Amino acid sequence: MKTVLFVPGFQEDLNFRDYTSVIATIEKRGYKVKFISINWKRTTIEDWVSELDKVYVTYDSSQTILAGFSYGAMTAFICATKRNPSELWLFSLSPYFAKDLRSKNMKSTWLKQIGKRRVTAFSKLSFSDLAKSVKCRTLLFVGQVEAAEWPVMQERANEAHELLRTNELIIVKDVGHNVADSRYIDKIMSVI
Repeated sequence: MKTVLFVPGFQEDLNFRDYTSVIATIEKRGYKVKFISINWKRTTIEDWVSELDKVYVTYDSSQTILAGFSYGAMTAFICATKRNPSELWLFSLSPYFAKDLRSKNMKSTWLKQIGKRRVTAFSKLSFSDLAKSVKCRTLLFVGQVEAAEWPVMQERANEAHELLRTNELIIVKDVGHNVADSRYIDKIMSVI
């Protein structure tokens, strides 16, 4: 039985949204799930990756799937560049790589909200360079509504789809930025 290491969205824990239903869905498909709690306070992407790495190194990568939502998807993606899992599931991959920060569609309020230290850390991340190291099958999920509302999300999904070797881009119809939406969960169930 493969294990899914699941990283939540920014400043979220198991109770923030209905992650229990997301986990139950994945487990119904025959996987074991370990929810990765991240210390989001006064930390950057390097810290989040380090926290996931500490857990990930205790697992056989050939029997492990890295998964994450939003910033958690960024964290899982970066971990996958260091030690390839059997699969990578990216739910609503956040658009905070260096190229995204320069996009005309990046909202300045988002950058102000996350803080200078995090923006500086994100600005060092080249998605195109990192993508070269990912060799596993990757599922890229994006909500149709979030992609329409925030074009930089669609740009990020499109570039990931273009650059990752073996991937499938899955558009979740009529859904925003919420992996716990029942329609998002139904789509996960039908794909994994």
